[in-house]
Amino acid sequence: MTDPIAARRAFFDELSTAARAITLPLFRSGIVAENKAPSGYDPVTQADIEAERVLRALIRERFPNDSIEGEELPDHVGTNDFSWTLDPIDGTRAFVAGVPVWSTLIACSQHGEPVLGLIDLPALGQRAFGDLSGNPSAHLIHDDGTQGPLHVRTIDSLSDARLGCTQPFGMFGPGELAAYKIIQSGVAFSRLGLDAFGYVLLAQGRMDLIIEGGMKPCDVRALMPVVIGAGGVITDWHGGTPKDGPRLVACGSPELMAELYTYLGRAML
Repeated sequence: MTDPIAARRAFFDELSTAARAITLPLFRSGIVAENKAPSGYDPVTQADIEAERVLRALIRERFPNDSIEGEELPDHVGTNDFSWTLDPIDGTRAFVAGVPVWSTLIACSQHGEPVLGLIDLPALGQRAFGDLSGNPSAHLIHDDGTQGPLHVRTIDSLSDARLGCTQPFGMFGPGELAAYKIIQSGVAFSRLGLDAFGYVLLAQGRMDLIIEGGMKPCDVRALMPVVIGAGGVITDWHGGTPKDGPRLVACGSPELMAELYTYLGRAML
């Protein structure tokens, strides 16, 4: 293919298939995690490391001049304007506990901005793919081959919102948690423990708002094309780009963002 974006877009299928061949059997059989954090708990498994190694090798073979950064292995600095960001298992705690909301996150950026993003949910048999290279779009693709466009739901008030967060007491400091609680107290209801699956639900119009912290680039960049491609907005807590983390707010109704920033800005006090 002569179109560099088209060539990389077509490559996502091969990458997700290769990652699934490693991660899905280990998820079904159960696997032991090691704690890689000097304090607290930050699990890593054989599946994380092996899947990232395979993904990196495939990218280096197909696009040797592209940069690569990931969750577990050292960065590779390329020589062109394309870069890949990998998280072979986002939601390792869910993976170890047998909860099927873990995912493989793959993003391709051009000139430092995510343009293609995949949230692959192997245990749920579906993938969400976002494309910002032209007119923004996002699709949900099922393992049986059926697929359809993703569209967010729009609401008029935060009181109607369905709020998601993976683990507020684990990912927020005291000030961040206080800001989150202000918003959480005013929404319709909230759901926890969704990991990247929550952003797929937002893109489907099933959730309306997700607020998280402690995020790294590998956690965020694949989410951006999916949320934006579905018509939503995703920023840091002050309206800037979230691509490097650590704080993230995603919403299906851009009109509500000003109110959200008012509450979230208090986290810095």
